[in-house]
This record gives sequence, structure tokens and C-alpha cells, in this order.
Amino acid sequence: MKNVIGILIFTNQDVLDHKLKDGKESNDCYCYWEMGRFPKRFIDSNETDELRLYMAIKGQVKGYFIIHDYDDTLMFYSESWHIIKDGEQLKPSQGFRYYIHKNKE
Repeated sequence: MKNVIGILIFTNQDVLDHKLKDGKESNDCYCYWEMGRFPKRFIDSNETDELRLYMAIKGQVKGYFIIHDYDDTLMFYSESWHIIKDGEQLKPSQGFRYYIHKNKE
């Protein structure tokens, strides 16, 4: 089983809609998310870890992208989006926080 390392960012629906349309793997083009402060746990990760970028809209976790590469930005494909139905409601904050979605199944 893969070790999952995730971060959660709070954004708005327009930004998420843009990320879902831009950066298609079929066009060999990534989506990007620039980081002001880079997650140390990503730097310390290894090749077998799955890195995730969770997105919350109006405080509710909506889903995540799988991060395929990074330097000073996170790189992912639109097609890697995984919806989380009835995602957790959290108090919005700036920056990022470490986060892992716990399946209720």
C-alpha cells in the first residue's frame, strides 16, 4: 500500500473549474500550483509515496489531484481529479495544511 501525503488548499470554484479544464495529460501539458512555502513532507517523500493536492471550496473538501512532479510548483494533470462526495467541512485558512481524506466506507 502506498504512503499518501496530502496538502489541502482553500480556493474558489472558478479556480477549480480552470484546473479541471487546463493541463490535460492527452496534450502532454501539466496544471500548476505555485507554493509560497513548500511542503517539507513532499521534499522528504520517496518515489513510492502518492502526493495529493486536496481542494476545498467554501470550506468543503471537494476532491484531490495526484501530483506527478514538483520543483517550486506542484504539477498535476486535470484528469487525475478524484471527487470526494460529502467532503469534510473545515474552517478556511490561507496557505496550506497537511490533510488526508479518511474514507467513511
